[in-house]
Amino acid sequence: MENKYINTYCNPIPLPNYPIGRTCIEKRESNKCDFRETADPSVIYENGVWYLYPSCGMAYYSIDFKTWEHKKLETYDIGYAPTVVKHNEKFYLTAYDSDLYVGDTPLGPFENIGSFKTVDGKELRVGDPMLFSDNGRLYLYSGCGGEIRGCELDSNNPTQLITENMLMFAMNTREHIWERMGDNNQDPSYSWIEGAWMYKRGDTYYLTYSAPGTEWISYGMGAYKSKSPLGPWEYMKTSPFLLSREGLIRGTGHGSIVDGPNGTAWVFYTLCVCYGGAFERRIGYDPIGFDENGDIIKLSATDTPSYAPGAIENPHLGNQAGLLPLTQGMSAYASSCIEGRDELYAIDDSMKTWWQPKDEDSEPTLSVFMSYHPMNIYTARIMWRDVGLDYHNGKLPTPIGYVIEAKNQNSDWEIVLDKSDNQTDMLIDYAYLKPVRATEVRIRITKKPKNTKIGLIGFTVFGKSSYFE
Repeated sequence: MENKYINTYCNPIPLPNYPIGRTCIEKRESNKCDFRETADPSVIYENGVWYLYPSCGMAYYSIDFKTWEHKKLETYDIGYAPTVVKHNEKFYLTAYDSDLYVGDTPLGPFENIGSFKTVDGKELRVGDPMLFSDNGRLYLYSGCGGEIRGCELDSNNPTQLITENMLMFAMNTREHIWERMGDNNQDPSYSWIEGAWMYKRGDTYYLTYSAPGTEWISYGMGAYKSKSPLGPWEYMKTSPFLLSREGLIRGTGHGSIVDGPNGTAWVFYTLCVCYGGAFERRIGYDPIGFDENGDIIKLSATDTPSYAPGAIENPHLGNQAGLLPLTQGMSAYASSCIEGRDELYAIDDSMKTWWQPKDEDSEPTLSVFMSYHPMNIYTARIMWRDVGLDYHNGKLPTPIGYVIEAKNQNSDWEIVLDKSDNQTDMLIDYAYLKPVRATEVRIRITKKPKNTKIGLIGFTVFGKSSYFE
């Protein structure tokens, strides 16, 4: 049987060498466990390559939109919310409260060229910056609190503002319920708007932003529109155009919109985990489209396999591959479990729970019975938790080796994915399986991490009933 789904990706995206959370390094949340995070994705598409610059560790790149390579930049972590823009054949990089850097390629090396200066020569430090190049002119947008601001920079001396840093718009919790604080937007007294991103389509400028805060499952993305890069601005009626409160992928905000191949456009976004702390986050992406008014069509983030660019036309009309999670909520049994970390937590569709085997279990195994009728299996998503991660005491993550096996009733186990000698640290993995018909699947851990303990947040095998194929 042929695997017809090798052109799919699945959220959260699998990035090698996931970085340590900055709050862990700084120990601002000493009452929480250490965790890994990446968020606030700034993305550019240049000469057929996707470049991703997230918070906490840069950078990643991909040619196929499915697998990402890590390139550790000389400016590895210059602050939260980095942004990169191509302007006058140079690439400019900055971040929250950061100086401006310049390089000749998207992956540098980058040289520090100083801090931003206001019109009257004073130093300007901004939160959540976004650099935008348009018709030879360069703009800076920022805001991390109650408002979003924007200004024009000197095209030939990009650290210098040539206009005042003007108010673009402010929080509006009276009219925009989704901007109110809390998982249920229950607190209208304040909002936290941030993550400005400028996107241009035709003659329309879309200044996107996020609210009410990265720690809430109500975190989403909205936009204002204008015919000028500095306004005046009109609230986009479909805001928030990205909002996902339920399921695995929740709290989808602070992102970027990027034009891809074949006239497609894609939104990259942050999603919350928030077990180890408020800043424990991951990244996802999905296609966007526009309605007859030029507004971004409302979408909900996906958590099952979707097609990468080029696999289908008009992906914004629906790019899901039709593969279903076959293990979620089914009957599971494990070789061992510590108290309170039962096997069901690996298949419960939650980022906050995990199965944890006993320390003395030499080859931890989790099996899931899917159906009495054989299922066609094609792909799998594996998500780990670094139990006992302790940055300050050298308990850092290392690669985990595993195999996935499948069987029908009364048959022997067959290996459908062999990563027993895995050499790459993958906090999240998405893999293409040897396609077979099976009623049961299992994951066998063949190489444990050296410094931490096993925690399996999610083991999801995707496929279809063989009734339909």
